[in-house]
Amino acid sequence: MLHEKKCIIRSGQREQEIQWRKVQGDGSGRTGLFLVSQAFPALYTDDYGNEREGYFVYRLDFHVQTQAGRFNQNGKLKPWIFLHLSCQRYAHEPLIENNYGRDISVLMGMNKERLSGYEVDSTLIRLTIENNGREDSNLWKFQLPNLLAAFKARPLETTDSIRCNPFIYGNLDNHSNWNRDEYYLVHTEGYKYEHENHKRGRGHSIKPGFSLQERGDIVAQVLELLDGVLISDNPMQSDIPAPSGQKTPLAMRDYEHISQLPSFTKQQKEKLTEKEIKQRVDNRRQERQTIIADAIERALQGKPIHLFILWRERDTYDVTCQTLRDAFLLNEGENFPEHVKVSSVWINDPNLLKPLDTAGLAPKDGQEFDKQIRKQHQMKLDAWRDFLKHEVIASIDSTTKPYCFAIVEIGQTKKKGVHPKQSIYRVVREACVLEKIGSQMVQTVKPKSSDKEDESTDTSPSYSKKTEGRILNAVLDVTLRQVGALYGLPSEVYERAGIPKEIAQNLDVIALCRRKATQGQDNIHYALAVRLRATGSVDVLFADRNNWIPYAHAGIELGQIFSRARCDRNYKTVQLKGIELAKFAADVLTQVGDCPTIALIEADVWRNERGEENGGQAWFQLKNEYLFANRNILDFQHVPGHACVYPRDHNQLRNLLGIIRFRAGDETTQYITNRQTWNENSPARDLIHLSGFYDTSIPELLHYFSIGRLPKTQKAQDTATTRELYMLDSQNDEYGVNIAFKHQQMLEILPFFVHPDFQKTEKNLKSLCRVPHYLRISPAWSMGNIHSPYPMHLGKQLIKDHLCILGVEV
Repeated sequence: MLHEKKCIIRSGQREQEIQWRKVQGDGSGRTGLFLVSQAFPALYTDDYGNEREGYFVYRLDFHVQTQAGRFNQNGKLKPWIFLHLSCQRYAHEPLIENNYGRDISVLMGMNKERLSGYEVDSTLIRLTIENNGREDSNLWKFQLPNLLAAFKARPLETTDSIRCNPFIYGNLDNHSNWNRDEYYLVHTEGYKYEHENHKRGRGHSIKPGFSLQERGDIVAQVLELLDGVLISDNPMQSDIPAPSGQKTPLAMRDYEHISQLPSFTKQQKEKLTEKEIKQRVDNRRQERQTIIADAIERALQGKPIHLFILWRERDTYDVTCQTLRDAFLLNEGENFPEHVKVSSVWINDPNLLKPLDTAGLAPKDGQEFDKQIRKQHQMKLDAWRDFLKHEVIASIDSTTKPYCFAIVEIGQTKKKGVHPKQSIYRVVREACVLEKIGSQMVQTVKPKSSDKEDESTDTSPSYSKKTEGRILNAVLDVTLRQVGALYGLPSEVYERAGIPKEIAQNLDVIALCRRKATQGQDNIHYALAVRLRATGSVDVLFADRNNWIPYAHAGIELGQIFSRARCDRNYKTVQLKGIELAKFAADVLTQVGDCPTIALIEADVWRNERGEENGGQAWFQLKNEYLFANRNILDFQHVPGHACVYPRDHNQLRNLLGIIRFRAGDETTQYITNRQTWNENSPARDLIHLSGFYDTSIPELLHYFSIGRLPKTQKAQDTATTRELYMLDSQNDEYGVNIAFKHQQMLEILPFFVHPDFQKTEKNLKSLCRVPHYLRISPAWSMGNIHSPYPMHLGKQLIKDHLCILGVEV
């Protein structure tokens, strides 16, 4: 209906015509349809005064979804259609570097018959260029040239020609007399293009994304073109504001807040003496030191921790050591908390940091290359384990049996001519878990280059903000996230969410977590459960175990499970099928214990294992078509060991306050300003605080939506000048194409199997929803809200950390 249709958007006095064009084929061989506009050129001056040029199109996808409980007159789920607008960029310069192991997309259009008697239209077709590192790499996929030749059809242009000069093969300047095939090489993040001022190439000049104003304008124009075919949904209602400012519970705070020194007004500075100011600063720092120490002690449930810095280069040691002290807010001469011990160990063998030796083999050599990598992996693994035993394990106090973690220098991970499979990253991680040490890798630190006029001048080296930032991220990850710490008690968060105090102080939040990845020909699919207790302690349950273990130890256990699977080349233990997922969910939910509990689970995959293995069995109740009717039962009739339906009043489930199902990604919509209720004179602006909305169109099933605050990395899009800039606009030296607009996505939160006490009022239901909504925080992440609630985030990251042991690149 929109193919070849035109619409006009307006920004101030400027009008811009958009003509839509249908595209067939979308990722992973799917034959989905979407729309793109004609190409738009953009020329601008970047922040450094350099002229930049690039091409982009507006891409419009229609995602057809449904909403649990929303049925038509025939009892079928009503379609819920989301318009998803994105910026797709085209290459116009020679492509010299792509992403290893990932195919290259090209949109192709025909303007004359490829085979006599077969008409053509202006639809674009997505083709793919194979990029697997083998001998057949960089050719059209699916042997398409051979197929065309067999039918004596006009051949395609060669992939090398398109990669080397994409500009001449695509009608990027929209010439009306273009009468040959069109090829548009689709940019993907990570691609590098040839440029005279950049020896190693540079990325695309156009930054992706649109302002909320432009997004809303285009959606409005599309709806006008469709003329009532799509009907806008009712606006969602706002929930109460999430805690912010001084009223924010400590458990919702991050390191940036904790590390802030007190600020003083001009009047205070005039009134207070220098000694009094210093005293207040010291008092604040000591107060925050206690908060940090208590957070880690709670997470470790009173057990000590031994942190090691394994370093080769002095700069790496200096920056890591100082950053670690900064993480605990220690001044010079101050000691770490009593339950925290820090040791440094020099990596005395430089060969430990060398990449795996390929013996001259390359990926194109296939199995021989893989065999050499496996052989070298084992040799390097043995060497690292030997080093750890002699230099690290020997210094651990066997009487206190502390949790052990190491920050490990591993050299530079990206070097020209070094294949990703040669990286020692997974070797180090596997060696550490086998020696019962948690790990966090850091690349070798290098100081800023400086031209010294006098070599005898003794000056301390300085480091870039990027370098200091990545070391800080590593330190916070190992001291906070890898132990599951929060700066305050979760119970305080639950009370602010509206949970009664007597329940909040004992509330467990259990998240069912899973992660799927591909390793060669095998699919890795693993799941576990994470339990966040009201006291701040965190535990993990594996799918094949019956006992919960502390989160700080779970990485060791999981790494050893993955290591055994790799060594035995038996991946069945890490390839959970749909029915196994359903059984794990049933086991966890029916054994919640004596504390009041809220359970969290994603809809994706848990409701239906893709493929035909085990008949595609999973927990079908999570599907929209079944959830409304079954909202007060747990249907595990098909699950081994259960084979029944659990009613809401079942004795085993009396402490289960409710289960909350999540949907995200393409299953939730982009949001735009509702201009009917928004003041036309107010700018469309991103949310600067964590915000909740709800939909009450289905009274028996509350749909809650969580939207994170604008990340600090996106502050450039939230100025008075840039908030409503369109892509081709410029104002006060700000260019729309030079701003990477990114807007937070909605997370759908849907409670079911709710305890009768919380079903009584909408207020009670909202309090359940606010618990995971408020938990979209991590003390180690200061940029904004995390995507998943904290316990689910911990579980997913735990699996992600150790997938590398199986050879999975994440």
